[in-house]
Amino acid sequence: AHERLSHPPTARVEPDQDYHQRAKNLPRNREDPRDASRSCCEWLKSYLLTTNDAYLPARSVISELMPHFEDIDGTFVKEFQTGGFDARLWELYLFAYLQEEKLWIDRNHVSPDFMVQKYGQSVAIEAVIVGRRTEYASPIIHKEPESPTPDEIANRNRDEVPILFGSPLYSKLQKKYWELEHVRNVPLVFAIADFHDDQSMLWTSTGLMNYLYGNRSDYHYDEDGKLVITSQKVNVHKVGTKTIPSGYFFQPDSENVSAVLFSAIGTISKFSRIGRQAGYEAPGVTMIRMGHRYNSDPNASMPKPFCYEVNEQCNETWGEGLSMFHNPNARFPVPRQLFPSIAHHQLESGQLTSTLPEFHPYGSYTWHLIAREERGHR
Repeated sequence: AHERLSHPPTARVEPDQDYHQRAKNLPRNREDPRDASRSCCEWLKSYLLTTNDAYLPARSVISELMPHFEDIDGTFVKEFQTGGFDARLWELYLFAYLQEEKLWIDRNHVSPDFMVQKYGQSVAIEAVIVGRRTEYASPIIHKEPESPTPDEIANRNRDEVPILFGSPLYSKLQKKYWELEHVRNVPLVFAIADFHDDQSMLWTSTGLMNYLYGNRSDYHYDEDGKLVITSQKVNVHKVGTKTIPSGYFFQPDSENVSAVLFSAIGTISKFSRIGRQAGYEAPGVTMIRMGHRYNSDPNASMPKPFCYEVNEQCNETWGEGLSMFHNPNARFPVPRQLFPSIAHHQLESGQLTSTLPEFHPYGSYTWHLIAREERGHR
């Protein structure tokens, strides 16, 4: 809605340092009763957005965006209000980000979702999500969230999470968008977000990286206290009877996918914060953001915590928190100058190297604190 920061400074990161810091971003994970349906949960999100006063900033921003957003298949509003809330919100978030980068957006084709252009160069972008799983469906009334342990996160990122990402990414690969006339000889990007569980996007990016590059890293400190990073090749991911090959960027036809775009914070909370800093304020609501960001200390394996009140002095951008993972085998690499404000990751000599904005959050929580008057006793 209101532009704040166009081109934040970037920092060169040592190989795989970003990998380990994002793995330390430990969220709180809510209860997971198995009797609530996926569509009910998404309908509830839409209902709360339209009726809960705390979401006034998000509603206001969405109202500003929608007149400029072309509904190319005529189903956006219906799906946004029912079982497609997560997917449609992710699509709207991408639209806001692409506008912020001052890219010319072509929505004249049903697929891919966006054709963007700047400096005479074009990129095709298709949005996709890891959908909610029934067994992880959230309850109507939330209880106090519980944190998964570091061991639980590490174990799930080894195989379970790569398989979760692999399913939608493999399905998109089978669509062969690169054969469409308007996509031929153009970089193709799959933009994916994880909504399989409440707050799961905060801790699954490590599993996505493992799957994309078929490479898992580990670290230790040597006798001099220096951070040492090692990598290990991964061939397959297996959970129960389900087995998939690792290394998405090394699978047949994957050379036609130039990069994968991911964010842990392309959620309704992003819309709320952008709205609040643009001047839309819910009466009686104080908005607090807490999370973890990249730590520029070259010897750090842990990210830095941050916490601040969201108000009109803040300058969060739509692109803040976005990461683009580049395919080392891409037929048509993505021109990075088209996406200058986000993080870029690439495989170099078997290790993942990153170029990050000065402030790059791995994930965050947004708390809405509502003041209530105490009633006197008679």
